Parts: sequence; structure tokens; C-alpha cells
Amino acid sequence: MLIITSVKLLVLGFTCITLAGGAIGTAVLFGSYCLAVSKNPDEAESLFNSTLMGFALVETFIFMSFLVAGIAYALV
Repeated sequence: MLIITSVKLLVLGFTCITLAGGAIGTAVLFGSYCLAVSKNPDEAESLFNSTLMGFALVETFIFMSFLVAGIAYALV
């Protein structure tokens, strides 16, 4: 019983690591967007669309990690 509890806690811990990585990735993404717009303001709309696509990709990985963690938590 103790092994099952420890595995469930590890699964939740790995999910929190994924959340931290997503937060860092989002910060780097929008920080880079701000730098790019400050260097080339004429391309702001195009850069913003690319930034939103990157943000959607980061969020997709976070949601997929929730899905995998939920399945692993339920199966153990």
C-alpha cells in the first residue's frame, strides 16, 4: 500500500514539474515576442500570431501531461 501511495505522489510531482516548465516556456516565449517587436515593430501582427501558436503548443503539452498523469494516477 505504501508503494502505491508513493507512486501516486511521484506522478503528481512530475505533473508539477511539467507545470513549471510550461510557465518558464511561456515566459520565454512572450519575452522573446516583446524583444522582437521592439526591434521590428512593422511585423508585430505576424509575430503575435506565431507567438500565439507557440503558446498553444506549450499549453497542449501541459494538458497532455495532465491527461497522462490522470491515467497513471487512476491505474495505480
